[in-house]
Amino acid sequence: MAIARDRLERYGSGPSRRAGQALDERLRRAHVVGPDHPATTVARSWNALQSNTSSTRGMLWSMPVPHCPGTATPLTAARFLRRPRSWLLPSILLSVVIFALTIVFAGSVANPQADLHDAPIGLVSLDQGTEAGGTRQNLGTQVVEGIKKQKQDPQGAVQWKQYDSLADVRSEIGGNKLFAAVVLPKDYSGKIISLTGQNPQRPVVTVLTNHGAGSMASSIGNEIAETAARNSSAYAGSQVLQHAQQTGAKIPSANAALLSDPITVTQEQGVPLGDRTGRGMTAFFYAVLLMMIGFLGANVINGLVDADLGFNASEVGPVRQVNPPQLISRRETLLAKCLTLFIASVPTATAILAAGTLVLDLDLPHAALLWVFSIAGITTIGIGTLVVLSLFGAIGTVAAMVFFVAGAIPVSSGAVPLQAMPSFWQFLGEFAPMRALVDGVRAIIYFDAQGSAGLTRGVLLLGTGLLVSLLLGFTVSTLYDRKGLHRIHPHAIPRIRDFLHNGHHLHQPTAETAEATTPRNGGQATSGVSG
Repeated sequence: MAIARDRLERYGSGPSRRAGQALDERLRRAHVVGPDHPATTVARSWNALQSNTSSTRGMLWSMPVPHCPGTATPLTAARFLRRPRSWLLPSILLSVVIFALTIVFAGSVANPQADLHDAPIGLVSLDQGTEAGGTRQNLGTQVVEGIKKQKQDPQGAVQWKQYDSLADVRSEIGGNKLFAAVVLPKDYSGKIISLTGQNPQRPVVTVLTNHGAGSMASSIGNEIAETAARNSSAYAGSQVLQHAQQTGAKIPSANAALLSDPITVTQEQGVPLGDRTGRGMTAFFYAVLLMMIGFLGANVINGLVDADLGFNASEVGPVRQVNPPQLISRRETLLAKCLTLFIASVPTATAILAAGTLVLDLDLPHAALLWVFSIAGITTIGIGTLVVLSLFGAIGTVAAMVFFVAGAIPVSSGAVPLQAMPSFWQFLGEFAPMRALVDGVRAIIYFDAQGSAGLTRGVLLLGTGLLVSLLLGFTVSTLYDRKGLHRIHPHAIPRIRDFLHNGHHLHQPTAETAEATTPRNGGQATSGVSG
């Protein structure tokens, strides 16, 4: 009866009693546990635990136990793989994730030509017309109307926008509203009609490009603009040839050939970019760097802070260190991580800007504004990642990677414009955080930091994302705290700290253990604790 009362006093009852007794028995078999041994003290801490959560039940078994003969059977890789759950769950999870990412990545660029819709292309006719056959003709106006009425394949692929002046169309390109623009010159009509005479001259049609919109957007715009200008001008030339023949004029075959392709097309930058801009790609890669710093920084800070607070072990090479756990709530832990990430965003944003300007000599105007926007972008991505990790644990790494990185890059409009993607991918791009980064950086670097060029949208989307992340993270973490869903139960923390503080005694032989491990026949000891 006395033994039973002693065990009840030491271990409590129910699961706590059974777990405590199991730990005590394992250590007694190793001949190292006495009534006042630190490991026995840890076993008694089970009586103080008041929670039945899975984290509390698994807490004690995650603590270090001295390596002693008989305490545990060494586990081999082969024995580990005999448990299907150990390798089946990661395989299924990774397969599902990569299946979804393949659809997002490959589906966004599977057939840009067939998926193209609402590609914005400008039209402006500066043609002043000319006298021909006793009447004044303005072929430029006819060509513009003909372009707008051209059959599109697919339907709605192009959104034609007509302007009255060259200044207006340049302003629209400067606000990143157009992929390209067709500009018909002042002498368009006169030179087209001159192709029927003795001094034929082709008019020069200019295609204004927008490399700041991205390489693919610019390429798509240039191709559409030039094709439309050539086709409509060829039609206008055929009409001029037909009219001349109806009036009895003799058109030489060389002139007739010129009228079948009556224009010369040149390209000109709508808004000049610097030489060190990668033809509109530096903004995309700069935004990718901001995203990577935010995501990777959040994962690094999450692990370092948890290790510093004693929730995880920190390992550097063969060195493994476990700090005593701190009594801190989930909400305060999340706040500490968010503040740490914000502090880290300042030097990291500075490092990116310094490397781009001082080492690579990139064209990065409005450096101060770009620096502030970089800090905001890193902070938003990082805090969003920390919130996902705090709410979902280890599986949150995969979820954050899909949302902030792998699933966001294809729909960011950095490499492929959203107008060249199916409608579902366009929908994803509306709230993808990576698109906010691309729009903001692109507007700052290429479009004189104009709000209408994407900076306003980028700031608003980042601000909204940061607010939602903070509200969600602190609301749910506070709810976890109120429900008593502790990472380590507060009643167990003092015991664990004592155990870790006194843990060095577990590896030092005592008189009691030496006596317990010495055979009665006076021979050498066959078991004990190795130092």
